[in-house]
Amino acid sequence: MQEKGYLDKMIDDLKAKGTSKEAEDYLMQRLSPAQSQKLKEVLSDENAARALLQTPQAQSLLRKLMGEGENGREQHQ
Repeated sequence: MQEKGYLDKMIDDLKAKGTSKEAEDYLMQRLSPAQSQKLKEVLSDENAARALLQTPQAQSLLRKLMGEGENGREQHQ
């Protein structure tokens, strides 16, 4: 069995959080202060957040967080 990569483990950990606040706290603890500040700035600016969420990287991450494969179908593990 292949060991999960850092990002895959973080996604699994985020999915396991009970609330969005717990997930946010978990993520912010793993970012540098500069990264954390930049993320807060982007998320507080609706236009910047929309632009970020439309990138292929963000779309792929969202699919993983929602348990979907790259083709939009639910992944079964």
